[in-house]
Amino acid sequence: MNSGLNEERETAEVKDEQRMSDSGVDRGLIAMFLKMTPEERIQANDNAINAITELRNAFRQK
Repeated sequence: MNSGLNEERETAEVKDEQRMSDSGVDRGLIAMFLKMTPEERIQANDNAINAITELRNAFRQK
């Protein structure tokens, strides 16, 4: 019964390894961003900057 679950985990691990290049670059992440329009990529970057700023401010208030 658990063998199916184990096979799924092993398959997922292989897929994760295939996504990573020898230098550690996540090819899946690159592909995801290349599917976005330039505007979508800028928005994703802005969202990341905003999240980092919020975390930094929260840490400073501690």
